[in-house]
Amino acid sequence: MVERAVIVVDPHKNHSGVLCSVLENEDYETISVGSLSEARDNLETKNYRAMIIDLDHAPLDNRLLKELRHRHPSICLVGLSSRSFHPELEEALTRYIDACFVKSAEYDDLLYWLRAVFDSSIRERRENDGSGGPSRERT
Repeated sequence: MVERAVIVVDPHKNHSGVLCSVLENEDYETISVGSLSEARDNLETKNYRAMIIDLDHAPLDNRLLKELRHRHPSICLVGLSSRSFHPELEEALTRYIDACFVKSAEYDDLLYWLRAVFDSSIRERRENDGSGGPSRERT
């Protein structure tokens, strides 16, 4: 079974705590870290399928994002922000981050995206291990 594990990168525990609660209510296993380097360390010990980065608070390092993308090509990198425009993050947003969402109380768009990410992981695993069968969508 593919684990529904997500890393949340945000140096502010009060922000990340709210998001982790929302994700855990949807049966995702979460861990909150304060930086990309902490996230990298966690990726060495466990297979996470998605990483959510708070673009408003977490400092981004394009070199580290490139390394994460190279070492963990299957991880989905998602940005969250209260702003719609980040000119200073152009390289990260065009090369390394797969999707970016506006922060909200319910995170409906983010949850929809994560369902698609994890459902595709389940389908890929079934195809690779020969278990076949239709995938079941969680409601």
